[in-house]
Amino acid sequence: MNDFEPVQLSQIDSVKLLNRVDTKFLIKVSDLSDLLLKLEDDYFILEINGVRMSNYRTLYYDTPYFYFYYQHQCGRFSRLKIRLRTYMETGQSFLEIKVKNNHSKTSKNRIPIPDSDSLKEKSYKNFLKSCTDKYKEIIPVVDVAYSRITLVNKAFTERLTIDTGLNFKNETSSAGYSGLCILELKQDKSARSPLREILREKRIFESSLSKYCLGIASLYPEVKKNNIKEKIRFVNKLCSGEDVIKPGIEN
Repeated sequence: MNDFEPVQLSQIDSVKLLNRVDTKFLIKVSDLSDLLLKLEDDYFILEINGVRMSNYRTLYYDTPYFYFYYQHQCGRFSRLKIRLRTYMETGQSFLEIKVKNNHSKTSKNRIPIPDSDSLKEKSYKNFLKSCTDKYKEIIPVVDVAYSRITLVNKAFTERLTIDTGLNFKNETSSAGYSGLCILELKQDKSARSPLREILREKRIFESSLSKYCLGIASLYPEVKKNNIKEKIRFVNKLCSGEDVIKPGIEN
């Protein structure tokens, strides 16, 4: 990562992808070094206070009967996710609500959460109430930790996040996918993508994966997994180091 030219957060935030498409790819973490080497000439790396790999912690909420999980697994629109995201280097936390509507468009709203505050505070309940009638029922269900590298191409027409070290836990169990690397490309769909060209050569295809759904399926044996079972099998093969060539399946 040291050979990438750095870019600042303000420069990335100024990039407006008006015709944006988001795509995920899954690769073995052992293949990441070679991929980064091939991307050095075409991408900048986000650097904040000298740090190029940031640590994230995300606490997801759902109802005791996993209402939001089943919305996602059944392909329901509109559907949402509720999460408390913490940026470990700065200690900043935000309560976020992501909504995917019936046109497959995703919107995200968030408000800052000071460390000493609780989601039981009235202002946060009002924030949640504006998006779901389940706001009184939600409880924390999955705690997710991972590390992220962020790249932006030199034409400033796409951003790439690279997540590794994925770990899930709840009050009674934990699960880790240390061999998995998740790439998410946020791109102006009319622009050329150096990443897409490299992955196409390697026969690595789009492969949508919800960290939240993977966490629920990994930690709660009682939930139904029919629509994510094949995805989990694919992820486990990657983590074991197997060579797998398989188009992704939307979950």
